[in-house]
Amino acid sequence: MLDDSTPKTIQDPLSWDLFSIGAKKRNFQLPSNPTMDNRLIIDTKNFFVVSGLGAFVPGYFLIITKKTYTSFAQLDDNELQEFNWLVKILNESLKIKYNMRAALFEHGMCSCAGGLDHAHVHMMTIPNELNKDNFTSILDKVLKKRAAGINKMKFNNSEFDNIHDISTIINFHNDYEIIDGKLLKSEDIKNFKNNFGEIRSELLKEEQYIQFRVLDESMEFCTKHYLGTQFGREIVYECFFSLNSDCKSLFNQLNRTNPSQLVWRWQDYYFDKNIMITMKDLGDFIRELSIKDELVKEKINLHIK
Repeated sequence: MLDDSTPKTIQDPLSWDLFSIGAKKRNFQLPSNPTMDNRLIIDTKNFFVVSGLGAFVPGYFLIITKKTYTSFAQLDDNELQEFNWLVKILNESLKIKYNMRAALFEHGMCSCAGGLDHAHVHMMTIPNELNKDNFTSILDKVLKKRAAGINKMKFNNSEFDNIHDISTIINFHNDYEIIDGKLLKSEDIKNFKNNFGEIRSELLKEEQYIQFRVLDESMEFCTKHYLGTQFGREIVYECFFSLNSDCKSLFNQLNRTNPSQLVWRWQDYYFDKNIMITMKDLGDFIRELSIKDELVKEKINLHIK
């Protein structure tokens, strides 16, 4: 019998070994239903790509480091070059398969995967209608929903320092007073001005960071502010909610059916069908591209027959 003081081994839910074994167990076929370990689609020398849980739209990838880095800021120059090459291919797949642009985001060193730090970047489709103006409005909306930057406030002669209480008050009332902190706006979360490749050493000095960018567009931010987990996913959710009528209808239906759950929180909704669609579509794209591009054939391993 183990003594209670015996250290317990915690399995890394984003480890390469876990997903590699999961792909072999399903014999490289599409899984009958997605689980934590059977969503591997492709891998390269230093990275692997899985279909993301909580795919409220098709075309959602996680790009994960094979090494147990805590953030992509730890990549060396060669790894960064390989990552950028892989992102271009994934971006092209989203354009061709879904006729959409892509958002790329990371919560670096944030312990957002089962309490463990294993570097992973999210890549999701994003509406073509998104522009600088509505992107700024959506950022401000999500920041207010999260009461970002407010530490303490006064309302009805009482003081509140619980973030959930503060969020409820500022989103449903106007007669409150902020005592400590301030409500962050979109301009407040642009703490780093250069591109990601140039600021890696700066980011590693921070406790955590969040980077977000819309590929091929000048809509991005990189911040050291703590904004909570799944901030990037909520931004993408709000983009579809605001700009896509079909998604808005579906999300409203889910919100009415399960008011205690959040569509953008992957623990509440996996969206199994979209996970499967994403796996098949990227698999088909890479298979077709490998026929025409020798470099893709040489550098990318496909895990779906």
